[in-house]
Amino acid sequence: MNGNGIGLGVAGLAVAAGIGFGALQLAEALEASRAPLRAVTVKGLAERVVEADAATWRLAFRGVGAGRDEAIAEAIRARDAVLAFGREGGLAPEAMDVEPFALTIERMVLQSATGGQEERQRFVAAGAVRMRTEEAGLIAALSARTGELLDSGVLLGAGDYDGPARPAYAFTGLNAIKPGLIAEATQAARASAAQFAADSGSTVGQIVEANQGVVQIFAADGDYEERTERRKVVRVVSTIRYELTE
Repeated sequence: MNGNGIGLGVAGLAVAAGIGFGALQLAEALEASRAPLRAVTVKGLAERVVEADAATWRLAFRGVGAGRDEAIAEAIRARDAVLAFGREGGLAPEAMDVEPFALTIERMVLQSATGGQEERQRFVAAGAVRMRTEEAGLIAALSARTGELLDSGVLLGAGDYDGPARPAYAFTGLNAIKPGLIAEATQAARASAAQFAADSGSTVGQIVEANQGVVQIFAADGDYEERTERRKVVRVVSTIRYELTE
């Protein structure tokens, strides 16, 4: 074999060795990719107590009378009293909307003094004023003073046994606090993952999968309806999967 033949043979062996080594590395990589990923899935909780910054209130009223005109006149008086009540409480006129009146006739069967039955009727004119403001404290203060309207003879509620509906309170600053809550929830999740890792002799690696979860809002004080409570709790629960490494 001449010199060129020897050179080509050596080159061929080198290429073959390189291919063999590359194939070995590829096989090891494939084997590693088939190995089960050691991971832990944990939840992180973050909460913040907030104060409502907006409120709406539908304050219903009615006028009752033996005649149509009497009932309407009483309802108009009640409407004017409610509007004045709102203005005195700090609400601007444009923050109050008057709903159309509804007039109904109610028939009642009463027991007479002689033991018989007597049918009577009355007219009821019902309406409401809708109040809204971005200063929730104004509505809260007004709702605590409804006794003043009752003392002045205003009939509140659409019926004899109906009281005025409670104000509805809303928190509009969710977008401002949401990033901070998510960060706190993520930190809490990582702390839980670290505990699991320590128990298994591992360390916490990178995030494999993350789910922000649902942002929930609850009443802060007791098991009440959230929309009627000024103090609220905003809660974020994040579900995160972390890799565990040796």
